[in-house]
Amino acid sequence: MTDSHSHAAADPLSLRFPGGRLRPEDWTALAQVAGENGSELRLSLSGTVQILGVQDVASHREQVFAAGLAPGTAHHRVRSILSSPLAGRLAGRHDLGDLPHRLEDLLLGRADVEALRSDFVFGFDDGSGDVLAHRPDLAAVAEVPDQSSPQRSGALHLRLHVRGRDTGLRTSMADVATVLVEAAAALGASADRSDGVAGGGGVDDDVVVVLSNHPRTSPAPTGDSGTDRSDIPTSVEVPTVGWVDTTDGLVTLLAVVADGVVPARLAEFLGAIERPSTISADRVIGVHGLTEGMAEQVVRVLAPMGMIFDATSTWAPTRR
Repeated sequence: MTDSHSHAAADPLSLRFPGGRLRPEDWTALAQVAGENGSELRLSLSGTVQILGVQDVASHREQVFAAGLAPGTAHHRVRSILSSPLAGRLAGRHDLGDLPHRLEDLLLGRADVEALRSDFVFGFDDGSGDVLAHRPDLAAVAEVPDQSSPQRSGALHLRLHVRGRDTGLRTSMADVATVLVEAAAALGASADRSDGVAGGGGVDDDVVVVLSNHPRTSPAPTGDSGTDRSDIPTSVEVPTVGWVDTTDGLVTLLAVVADGVVPARLAEFLGAIERPSTISADRVIGVHGLTEGMAEQVVRVLAPMGMIFDATSTWAPTRR
């Protein structure tokens, strides 16, 4: 895994976090960079974090590198990687492990993905459909197993999608990052080098052929794959925003901020919580692994600072 957990996009004011996963120290570094520039952070609908109001781009770039928020080399090879934020935290939501970071490492090592357009999006969906709803260019979706024959631990397979289209192929957890990056390389090879990869059925079909001929893919079972379902059986009713009791006996808090804007001071407090967090393509911030007492304290402190935990708020995303 790389030391960095985020990468500068083509726009130097944008940072990409694989799978939308942020460590506490990432929030702390973001708060410092934004605070030193008198700016704010904004969550985008593509799952990136933008630092607003920076006037000196060159100085900003150096600050980002120094803060460990972007690698000094090969960052132009990184693309957005979405991942289900509640993966492995609810019954039926498959744990996706470190797949976003494994894919990131492979992308950084492959010069042949540079032809992909800068807004190219990868996705890992835990089977709930939350990532697939955003129609990433290449996605892997955990299969919902037949309840009469539950999958063994480690036997999870993921179905492969191209721009929202189920290819009818699947691969294993161990191989999926390799398969996706090699499919992306095939897309890059088919691109017009001046324009990058454009959408189009012909290109999509070419990638499906590449996937079908890949030695690490196989035909998926026929019947219901679970990939078109907007929700799956869980132990709780999952709100778009609010309090979620997770299967480990802890709590996840889901929140939004007005216009997706996170002031530097709020980012500093998110770092001080010292718990893993996520940002989704719906601009929802998830804070995970909280005890009930911690969750109550977080709400008391951060709600007055602009975090919105009310699912009825006009800023909360609607269910797809």
